[in-house]
Amino acid sequence: MSKSKPKPKPKLTADELSIDWLAAAIGSATRSAKFSVSGCLPTVDPQLEIEGLGRIDLPLKRTMKKPLLACCRVAPFGQGTRTLVDETVRKTFELDPRKFRLGDDWNAAITAATCTIAQQLGLPAERLEARLYKLLVYEKGGFFRAHRDSEKQDGMVASLIVVLPNPFEGGCLAVRHSGSKRQFDFKEAAAGQASCFAAFYADCEHQVEPVSHGIRMALAYNLVLQPQRDRAPADVSPAAHNDQLAESLRAWVALHPGRPLVFALEHHYTERGLSLDLLKGADRQLADLVVAMAEKTDFLPHLAQVTRHLSQFADDGGLDRAYSRRSWREPAKREISIGETYEDELYGTNWSDIRGRKQLWNNIKFHSSSIVSTVPIDDWKPTSEEFEGYTGNEGNTLDRWYHRSAIVVWQRDQHYDVVASAGAEDSLPLLLSMTKKLAKTPQKRLAAARQDCVRFARAIVSRWPQRHINHWRSAAGEQSPLNEFPDQLLLLHDREAIAAFLTKLAEQDQTTRINSLVLGACAEFGWNAFAPELKQLLALSPDATRYRQDTILPRDLEWLCGFCCESKATAEKVAVARELCEIVVQRFCEPQAESSSHASSRRRPEPRLTGAGLSLLLKALLASDSRQQLPRLVQCVQQLPAAYNLDDYQVPCLIAIIPWAKKRLGSIPPAIADWLAAVRKQLIAATVQHPLPPTDWARPADLDCTCGYCAQLKAFLADATQSVGRIAAREDLRSHVIQTIGRNQCDVSHQLERRGSPFSLVLTKTDGSFQRAVKRFETDLKLLRELPSPPATIGQ
Repeated sequence: MSKSKPKPKPKLTADELSIDWLAAAIGSATRSAKFSVSGCLPTVDPQLEIEGLGRIDLPLKRTMKKPLLACCRVAPFGQGTRTLVDETVRKTFELDPRKFRLGDDWNAAITAATCTIAQQLGLPAERLEARLYKLLVYEKGGFFRAHRDSEKQDGMVASLIVVLPNPFEGGCLAVRHSGSKRQFDFKEAAAGQASCFAAFYADCEHQVEPVSHGIRMALAYNLVLQPQRDRAPADVSPAAHNDQLAESLRAWVALHPGRPLVFALEHHYTERGLSLDLLKGADRQLADLVVAMAEKTDFLPHLAQVTRHLSQFADDGGLDRAYSRRSWREPAKREISIGETYEDELYGTNWSDIRGRKQLWNNIKFHSSSIVSTVPIDDWKPTSEEFEGYTGNEGNTLDRWYHRSAIVVWQRDQHYDVVASAGAEDSLPLLLSMTKKLAKTPQKRLAAARQDCVRFARAIVSRWPQRHINHWRSAAGEQSPLNEFPDQLLLLHDREAIAAFLTKLAEQDQTTRINSLVLGACAEFGWNAFAPELKQLLALSPDATRYRQDTILPRDLEWLCGFCCESKATAEKVAVARELCEIVVQRFCEPQAESSSHASSRRRPEPRLTGAGLSLLLKALLASDSRQQLPRLVQCVQQLPAAYNLDDYQVPCLIAIIPWAKKRLGSIPPAIADWLAAVRKQLIAATVQHPLPPTDWARPADLDCTCGYCAQLKAFLADATQSVGRIAAREDLRSHVIQTIGRNQCDVSHQLERRGSPFSLVLTKTDGSFQRAVKRFETDLKLLRELPSPPATIGQ
């Protein structure tokens, strides 16, 4: 799709500045570089000598063809991490360089040609080296489909193919890059007159067309750049132009503070190949220019891989064919119509600084308007795509992924905000590394280093993710890097960051444990320093309706108990502790909203905390001497036995609290003693007599439904003479009866009798109630034995 060129502007202002203009300015400041070059070598005999064959003269004698191919092996090709042999993709023979030798004069000619190639490709000639890779032999019919060369060695930037003088036809080499194509036919070599070469960058797509006659012999070299440390960027454009670009960069950032500016590179680089030393052609010039601009404008430059994921509605006509008899497996490709965009993600990964040092962050999001590219971002070619065609229920989605390498710059004073924009999990590794280094930082630089950590921590807090748990189950066992953040925050001794973090947790995080943070921060800054934030944690959050609004989180009860039980019982601390306890007890004892539906009227109330959480709350009340709140809490527990039963709540809490109170307070508070007595009395009454089995067929018949079919069920349950009954009803009504049986735990089993119309539900009475009563009796005996002794026998 053609794009109209931007109109020239007579005078550039900050408001008029655009990415299009900046891209054009960058393009004019960097000269275009070739992506491939070719030529012929001087008339030099390669002096090719093959192990087992000896000296091979060129052109090749007809009798040497079979012996030569016998020494070679079928050439494989790479597909991802696999190496495959498939003659429908590549039909070539190859010979490893350990099995043949070349003459010194030939090697000298290759070295000289490499210098010329470096100059034409825009690479430093003094650092470029040609390393022999393979001898390739194409007989008639030999070819290699379009592909890109992998980085076979560290520092590899390009490939060099030298075709030896031996008669052949066909076998042209086609090289493509960014919409351009060059084709090399190696005429002199094909005529058997001279060796010809072609060199091209490793990321260029290339293919060898089929050889139609003769034998095509070629030497493949990897062009490798030797590393150079502390490479200083060169000033490749006029100073005035540099100043103009730098001023333009300042103006753009003034309009978009904190937004990274992304300079897309022309060539594709792998993760290990993306460094300033290994940049190719115009990319090298662009890097020199951008790094120079960054230094003038106090910006930080980095290298990164840019990924764009675009998910769109796409229709290939599948919906129109949904009711036809045509096969879904049609071989011909169909035109796809693109519709609305569902998702458009743009972010940077695999970061390194300009010295090549890997950075610890990842997945920094970019804005599409921040991409500086000579090819507009919407014209980028996808590197992979997936199409989910119409399946009858869903589909018709086209997912495309685009990848480019880039130089990314942002303001130095916005560095930690930009890095934190990747998200807390991706940012934390860098913060952990920074805080570890504080212990070894010289005193004169310690304050500045610590301030950097504080700024970074605040930026992470501002982007803290939502972390919710289901009901009242704790996520304490969840393993996440985020769990380390509270301890790191405490090490920075910054009250503002801690207060902001506590506020953020109250708004959107139910899982992060902060017991050590709360106690350490209050000990350092004062027990009243974070009272507003701690109260907010215990109160209902604004988005409480997103989960259970009456749930009291185990995480919060943990730090509350630790706060109240802290041994430094100052008047200030005791006052705050009592206020915090009052908030929790108020939430605990608040009446639960009742449902109007009869189906839920028998449902047990949901507990607002766990059994362990109730023990923590009781300890907090006892430690803070909350005399009014303790009896209130105990009374609420006793009034809701369905929610806070003896098995999971009351008896375990009494077992935990009574020894703890005796040790800490020296006595058992009256509210706890009365609670113990009431539970003991209830258990004694429940275990006076062992349950007796039923003496007839009458069973409990208290049902929560009064419809006609449930009335039949109720009458059958109450009948002392009948053990088996039948209810004839259509399927939906039978299902209703079965649900009533399960919901009310009726003492019947059921089977379907497929006779007559409608079918009948055959009901057989059981002794389920009796079995449950026996189990309850045995449990109550066990609980009674486990209960602590009454206060009178333990010397209150």
